[in-house]
Amino acid sequence: MKKILIILPLIVIAACAAKEVTFDPVAKFKEAETYMHKESFEKARKAYQELQEKSPDRSYDADIMLRVADTYYGEEKYDEAQVEYQAFLNFHPVHRDAPYAQFQIALCSFKQMSTIDRDPELTRAALKEFEKLPSKYPKAPYVEQAKKYAAICRDRLAEYELYVARFYYKKGSYKSALGRLEGIVKNYPSSLSEKDTLYYMGLAYREIGERARALDALETLARKYPSMSETAGSLISKLRTR
Repeated sequence: MKKILIILPLIVIAACAAKEVTFDPVAKFKEAETYMHKESFEKARKAYQELQEKSPDRSYDADIMLRVADTYYGEEKYDEAQVEYQAFLNFHPVHRDAPYAQFQIALCSFKQMSTIDRDPELTRAALKEFEKLPSKYPKAPYVEQAKKYAAICRDRLAEYELYVARFYYKKGSYKSALGRLEGIVKNYPSSLSEKDTLYYMGLAYREIGERARALDALETLARKYPSMSETAGSLISKLRTR
């Protein structure tokens, strides 16, 4: 009977050991990828992170790091995603997917841009990151897209500056308005806000007695934007008859 008592625990231990599943990194990666394709981003991230934890040699694996970042991006957690994409670039600056990570960093700021009446800090950040792509990775497939997004950012920044300039103009702070308007012409040439910028420049210069500059702005407005030629022409005539 004593022998049976000794043997039974050994049998139970052996049975439990047989049931233990050995961690399979390949299977775990496939599991994570399946979740990713289903857009179950949180489950995918947990699987990727488990793979990082249980396979130390893959802790900074490029594919896994990038996929973790993509899960945050998929959930629209752009701050977290940006941190992960930057970590990827820090560890893998010349990886084949480095241009993609750089593009995604810019998109994380772009996706959070607010209306033109708010501080454009994120718009400036997005523009800065989009502009890095052509200089750092000139042959990357994302370069043309980055240029298009950068143009959108510049237009948004010009809109913001025009919004502030109008505010100053309505207050009668014409020199402050002109500071913003001249900045638009200098920093964002040919922006979507150029037409209104030239118009307000003409008005503001007129208000402070800068007749020659007012004429120059209004004549440029009439030449570049025929739809404004009548309005600009009327103002020009009044200035010339003074």
